[in-house]
Amino acid sequence: MNQKILLGLALGIAVVLILLAFGMSISPYITVSELLKKHEAYGVQVVGKIVPNSTVVTENGVYFELTDGKKTVKVFCKHMPANYREGAQVVVVGDYYGGVLHATKVLFKCASKYTVS
Repeated sequence: MNQKILLGLALGIAVVLILLAFGMSISPYITVSELLKKHEAYGVQVVGKIVPNSTVVTENGVYFELTDGKKTVKVFCKHMPANYREGAQVVVVGDYYGGVLHATKVLFKCASKYTVS
């Protein structure tokens, strides 16, 4: 009888730990304004629009500005996405530190869905 209780308790704890770990790995979408309230943020997904005429291509990567219509943040991306276009609605996944959002992915909205670049 005690073995069944211990097994049930162990399974319950394992399920709770898995759910907590999964929940911590999911980052909700935030706006540029919400991002700028933070000193640093890691693994964030920021929704916004690429500011027209803000793109600067360097040998190290691409810089552009992202806005939510209220605030603007500078974004750095190591590689120019194939479907990159200014004025596009995007989700930038990455880390924010030093006043710059360092993109690991830029997701472009295409028709009714986002595409990964």
